[in-house]
Amino acid sequence: MTTVLAAIDLNASGQPVLSTAIALADLLDATVTSLHVREQALSTPLKLARAAGVELHEVSGAPVEQIVAAAQDPDVVALVLGQSGVHGTAYPAGHTTIDVITRITKPVAVVPPHTQPPQQINKILVPLEGANESSHALDDTINLAHRRGLEVLVLHIHSPATLPAFSDHEPHATLAWEQEFLTRHLTTPHDHITLLRRLGVPADDIVAVARETGADLTVLAWSQSLASGHARVVSETLMHSAIPVLLIPIP
Repeated sequence: MTTVLAAIDLNASGQPVLSTAIALADLLDATVTSLHVREQALSTPLKLARAAGVELHEVSGAPVEQIVAAAQDPDVVALVLGQSGVHGTAYPAGHTTIDVITRITKPVAVVPPHTQPPQQINKILVPLEGANESSHALDDTINLAHRRGLEVLVLHIHSPATLPAFSDHEPHATLAWEQEFLTRHLTTPHDHITLLRRLGVPADDIVAVARETGADLTVLAWSQSLASGHARVVSETLMHSAIPVLLIPIP
């Protein structure tokens, strides 16, 4: 049986992490199991898990090592964990979160603290830069969302250099370009899929579009490197997003 693993701790993200895991499991037709790496003899995670009707496994040890080990179970199809320790820093997430997401080769949802995830995921925002590697990585997720009847918002952000010259005055040419873009980068039928186009900087615009559209989840493909000069879009989205961000590793 496939499982979504929710890594919960004692901070404010515990309840949002569980809620996100339950909503994601419903999408993936999976069950939810929660994990708490025990550092103090407190019962908050157990109370949260019981209230959500979710099984809790408590272990001791180094949080990163224990979470990574649990996520590597073949039955685990996705991991959900909280984003913490980022306020007033230049880091996109807490050290534990960063260490985990750069080591797990499965989808990982990062949940901002204090967010209020919906009970059901109905609308996802999927930024597509137009590169084959990232498009292929996101294809399974988009297909699954389509089969489940979710509203899929595909976002493509142009730079001034890539904006088609006809885009502001030739509607038929613009529509043809949009259909060709979707056909080139998606294997999914285009019903229930809306292509949104913006002119700007992806790292700045994704969070704004998610807020404007009321998306429940942002889905990003990434190379799992947060080294200097890498994954600016992922870093900025994690730092500023008010909704969960599902990271899909590029093989």
